[in-house]
Amino acid sequence: MYMEYSNPELPENINTSKAHPLKEFFILTAGLIAAVFILISILILVIDNFADKIPFELEKKLPIAGVIKTQKTEALPPYLERVTQKVVRSFNLDDAMKITVHYVNDDTVNAFATLGGHIVLYRGLIEKLATEDELAMVIGHEVAHIKYRHPILSASHGIVVGLVLSAISTSAGDSVVSDLMGSTGMASLRRFSREYEYQSDKDAIASLVKIYGHANGALGLFKVFENEFGKDNSFEFFATHPLTKNRIAQTKNMIAKHSLPENKKMTALPVEFKNWLRDQKEKAKLSPEASK
Repeated sequence: MYMEYSNPELPENINTSKAHPLKEFFILTAGLIAAVFILISILILVIDNFADKIPFELEKKLPIAGVIKTQKTEALPPYLERVTQKVVRSFNLDDAMKITVHYVNDDTVNAFATLGGHIVLYRGLIEKLATEDELAMVIGHEVAHIKYRHPILSASHGIVVGLVLSAISTSAGDSVVSDLMGSTGMASLRRFSREYEYQSDKDAIASLVKIYGHANGALGLFKVFENEFGKDNSFEFFATHPLTKNRIAQTKNMIAKHSLPENKKMTALPVEFKNWLRDQKEKAKLSPEASK
């Protein structure tokens, strides 16, 4: 018995996809990026439910002394101490939440709050200010970060993102995909960072209203930022801080909502304090190593 056998010609493209392989790659990558962004955001929200419950006394014991020491801080002048105390009192913080302000004789235009209630102010920022109201806004903003436990929350977020990205990078292998995942993780952190900045602005503005009866110090400070760093032309999504124009808009909305006076005169910085800042700048020039 014989079997007939034929070798029919196969149709073209039987084992190929109609979709371009790059298109499938981009779809899969976009899905992975979205999944990572959502996962990190959920984990951060979970962390937020307990990280800020860590007793402040325990936070104060965390090893941050080295961070402060590297800043080469100096004693606060009496005027800066008085303004600080005025601002801190306006927040009605819990007795256990002690605020410690450090001054650094450096040109850096910055200020920051860190773990344990520590705030660092740089001469470079203070000397850009013209009024006590603006100075109080700077201090109030950093006090608000501590009030809401933003430093320890941010530290916890960083740990979570680091662990997730480390696990993904190990399994992903491809450096391009790993880099994309890293950018996604940073985008998640930036989103929460911006929310903290807006929240701190609101409480700092409320502090200004308690002390001075208006919020012009906030507008004055943000104008200083515009003069120093230029007007924002970027997208806020990519920034760790809100765009200055958006912070100004939020302040104006609060002024309008609470019918706050807009043309109230601000309190000028004392001449003695300005002279002290000038002497500090000269001191830094004479001994540049001391200001590093």
